[in-house]
Amino acid sequence: MNLLSFIRSMFLSSVVRFELMLQRHSGAGMLLLGLSLLVGGSLELTNAQGGGPTGSFSEAGFDDDLIRNSVGNLLKLIEGAFGALVMIVAGLIAIIAAAMGAYRAALGMLVVAVGSFILRALVSLFFGSDFGDFDS
Repeated sequence: MNLLSFIRSMFLSSVVRFELMLQRHSGAGMLLLGLSLLVGGSLELTNAQGGGPTGSFSEAGFDDDLIRNSVGNLLKLIEGAFGALVMIVAGLIAIIAAAMGAYRAALGMLVVAVGSFILRALVSLFFGSDFGDFDS
């Protein structure tokens, strides 16, 4: 009976110590758990890209004509009547905001108003191509 109570008390004290250690170091434990999940997921991603001398099993080409045409149509809208509407509304909001003392909002609205005119130039500058509109 004495040996059984000794084993029981040692087990209970070890469980209490383990629980106290988990409560004290819960942040570090969560950090280790998150890092292990991140590393495990990264290893899965690296294994999924394998195959062939080019590194991929896919031989499909990508045709970006639809994307280019839709961007061209959006730029056509922004430079047309819709862009003029955006510019007028943004200008009016900028004037009202400046009159109320919200100069940051007024500056933001002025950037929106000017940006509606120079959007095509910025897109061509950053993405290196002129996007023509698509007329079906």
